[in-house]
Amino acid sequence: MKKQILIILTSPPASGKTYWINSFQEEIPLEKLLIISPLRALADECRGRWGEKMEFMTPEEWLVKKPLHRLVIFDEFHLFFYWGDTFRPLMWEVFFEISQSSEMVFLLTATLSIDMQNEVRHFSAQFDQIFWLNQGNQILKFSPARYVKAPGRGWMISQIKTTIPRTDVNLIFCKYREEVFSLEKELTDSGYVCLSCVGGESKYMAENLKKVSAPDFIISTTVLSHGVNLPRIKKIYFTYQVQNLDFWIQMVARGGRRGEEYEVYALEKPHGLKWNPLINLMLVAWLSLKQKFSRRTFFSSPFDFG
Repeated sequence: MKKQILIILTSPPASGKTYWINSFQEEIPLEKLLIISPLRALADECRGRWGEKMEFMTPEEWLVKKPLHRLVIFDEFHLFFYWGDTFRPLMWEVFFEISQSSEMVFLLTATLSIDMQNEVRHFSAQFDQIFWLNQGNQILKFSPARYVKAPGRGWMISQIKTTIPRTDVNLIFCKYREEVFSLEKELTDSGYVCLSCVGGESKYMAENLKKVSAPDFIISTTVLSHGVNLPRIKKIYFTYQVQNLDFWIQMVARGGRRGEEYEVYALEKPHGLKWNPLINLMLVAWLSLKQKFSRRTFFSSPFDFG
């Protein structure tokens, strides 16, 4: 019986996990990778970009075709815990079925909490070898140049309305879809160009961005914290207090993805995240050097389960 290997890669948002997948594929040209993504818009985009070399599917699409691959990658694996435990239980069914038949399984995520690590410990007994490449877990690669704690939602909206139209793209996160539509109408009536996105609409959002590449505001629920590639974001506004650290990191990381400066306006302190520019610069430099000189390190360190 062939050994089964589980490899976990944790890396900050915008650190190039997708391009790492592409580089890994070049190392094994005779193998066609299967990438399972819970994000339909991201799966569609990657299919168009790398479909000849890799096979991208959502969990639901895999259940229909059930292709067999020796090497399988589960992207944005933290979403399996959030969505698979609630409204998409088929995600876990797909994971366990694939992991029983594949020789090597990769789990990619930017946020693997202690609770999630404990869950991984429970289901990892079926694997013969387990490795964890931790390039940064639950941290930002690019810190905001400015963090503003807003005194209230009213102040936040008034600050939003001081934006000069047609200058930068700004992102607004709302808690409820009704607020998204209401704020979109309010800002559109004020002369701004707006795009909105709520759950189930990420695919249409990607299409709308091709038509309106630089809106004044993109207004969304947490759906845009993952998946859809956005233009350069100047300011990120939160009209509510985000209680979940993982989603907070994902949403803040929508800014500065190419290293540009961005600002964050929120109704709270930054969840205890220490955004020290000097420490952040040293961390990014270290990660860059490690990635450059240690292309195969994902095989070198066993997963420490404590």
